[in-house]
Amino acid sequence: MNHLFQQLHMPADLTIEFMVTFSRMEHALKSTGYAIGNEDKVEPAWDRFANEIDQQFNQLEDKELIEAKNLLLNSPPRKQVLKEDQVKFKDQTVDQHQRTTQQIIRFVRTVRNNLFHGGKFLPAGEEEAGRNEVLVGASLKVIRACIELNGRVKQSYEH
Repeated sequence: MNHLFQQLHMPADLTIEFMVTFSRMEHALKSTGYAIGNEDKVEPAWDRFANEIDQQFNQLEDKELIEAKNLLLNSPPRKQVLKEDQVKFKDQTVDQHQRTTQQIIRFVRTVRNNLFHGGKFLPAGEEEAGRNEVLVGASLKVIRACIELNGRVKQSYEH
């Protein structure tokens, strides 16, 4: 099984922990009313949640969380795009029209999408060595901090 994770350039346990935590968080959001969609689909309302916790999230003073937030804002994950019939990575920038927490969570979602949809299996050169692990670790810290900021979401997440 570990050989499957070698191409991700990160430990299997970190990959699994991130995916399970992210999945449980999405369930907790939807089950506590942070949901958007219609009778054909439902998705977590990440942006609404992010904007509601923005002030609390920005006041957190945990050193590791601050480092994680700075990493995601200053060196965001790249997004997969289709350009000239080729799957490539495109740099993302901070959108000045969104709150900081909304931006950070958008980047966490990009990390999840790249990991889940296979983007991190594409060869990206030597400069990417170790970047996957750092981005996933930072994203995991962000999700864990967000869970703690809303009692209903935390209770749903834990049960």
